[in-house]
Amino acid sequence: MQRRELLGLAAALALPACSHAEAAPPLELLHWWTSGSEAAMLAELRRSAQAAGLPWKDTPVAGAGHANTVLKTRFLSGHPPALAQIDKSVRLWGEAVPLADLSPVSADWPRLLPAAIDRELRWQGRPVAVPLNVHRLNSMWSNRRLLQRLGLAAPRSWDEFFRVAEALQQAGVIPLAIGSSVGQKLSVFVNLVLGRGGPAFFEQALVQGDARLLGSTAMLDMLREFKRIKRYTDAAQVSRDWAGATGLLLQGRAALQFTGDWANGEFQKAGWQPGEDYDCHAAPGHADLHYFEFDRLLFFKPQSPEQALLQQRLATTLMQAEDSARYARIKGGIPVRRDASLAGFNACARQSHADFRAAEASGRLVLALGARLPEAGYGALRDVVAACWASERLTPELAQKRLLQAAKVRD
Repeated sequence: MQRRELLGLAAALALPACSHAEAAPPLELLHWWTSGSEAAMLAELRRSAQAAGLPWKDTPVAGAGHANTVLKTRFLSGHPPALAQIDKSVRLWGEAVPLADLSPVSADWPRLLPAAIDRELRWQGRPVAVPLNVHRLNSMWSNRRLLQRLGLAAPRSWDEFFRVAEALQQAGVIPLAIGSSVGQKLSVFVNLVLGRGGPAFFEQALVQGDARLLGSTAMLDMLREFKRIKRYTDAAQVSRDWAGATGLLLQGRAALQFTGDWANGEFQKAGWQPGEDYDCHAAPGHADLHYFEFDRLLFFKPQSPEQALLQQRLATTLMQAEDSARYARIKGGIPVRRDASLAGFNACARQSHADFRAAEASGRLVLALGARLPEAGYGALRDVVAACWASERLTPELAQKRLLQAAKVRD
């Protein structure tokens, strides 16, 4: 959300609230989980709430951007949901709208959750959101059987990626499956920057906006490689989403995909086995680095004391160790709780879990850009990456100049 939108929303919410003497309404969740594995996890959330005797309603909206717009509109019209799926820092919402206080049921969360996640759940020191699972964003998925048939292996460095991609293309296979969203292009770009430059370069250049690094020869080379990567994708990408891209691997039409480990849920749903049908690796050059985000539900200020108690009961229900594990297993991520069992998780999830814990200990745990940058700055960066991918006329040199300009954008 832009700063002026936040101020406008905050002003609208300063109006007196209506009286709510009637019984508390259902706990409505606004979300954009609509793909196969996403819908399956949503069904589990619904079952958990209903099993706890909680009144439940979910409202799906296609796409994160559209969902955020609908959520803002709901607040401005005076009919906000009780909670919502979010993909931005809780700070952006806390500055604009009243949030719930989950302190009464969260005393043990700092012990149960990784510190990097517990921090992201808090607004003005109090917990306002519930984490559901952790997703690894720097994942590379590959059709193992297809690569083996062609005598190839999943690339472990970016130099290897280009050699493998060239061989795949000559064999008539789409080397890299990708969809239409800007987020998928940004994922490729971030994987490239982390793989070539490392976490320190990523932090200073993309998060802090260091002009020296953004204007460096190293960044220019990365932009050139980013445009080169596009040569190994297909033109039909403009009409598919991430799940459609994963479908190309399942169909044997494409060999590789860079996307979060929600893709693991799609492979599992199709009955594929890791190490036999498909493989999962960190993106080229990443080794044990873990670039992550996590699904979380933001709870808004309750409309009555009764609804406050319902929200707290729901938060407690969703944070149970067995539930945490079940949500992650279905959707493809890893449990957010330290003590959750990995029983039933496949080899890809277990490797992600091991890498997450190792990266947490070694300092190679990297939180996603979307949770680190101000909204306007993040949008400016996404725009440059999208234009660099889409336009042949936007040279790497010009894209680098636009990156420098985007780094100056702040809310």
